[in-house]
Amino acid sequence: MDRDLLNEEQELEEYIQDWYWDEQSHEFARQVGTLLFQFIDYLETTGLSERTVRKHIDNCWVVGWLECSYGYHDTFSPDIFLGEPSFTIEFKRKVSDSKYAVASYKATWRKLARYVRSLGYGE
Repeated sequence: MDRDLLNEEQELEEYIQDWYWDEQSHEFARQVGTLLFQFIDYLETTGLSERTVRKHIDNCWVVGWLECSYGYHDTFSPDIFLGEPSFTIEFKRKVSDSKYAVASYKATWRKLARYVRSLGYGE
């Protein structure tokens, strides 16, 4: 296996390590994580400030964790990120209930939804 590919696999596994509990949920988490890594790569090309990109990157981990923990999906589709931000109540309970943190989380979710639509999903 290519060293870069091996490093990417290891990075993905470390990123999602708290998102799954069995083989099926592990595969789902891998797919969520892969999409979020693609989204992060996209964010880094958009011209947003470094601080804004960093905040979105931090929120991406939370989006993935909440989706894998509370989403109850049998199979993965990028469509799960379309629509209004999900798991806001869980975010407030488990992460932060500050207005700024919640607004930031929702902004990341909406930006992710726009990205997923740009890939052709939800049409």
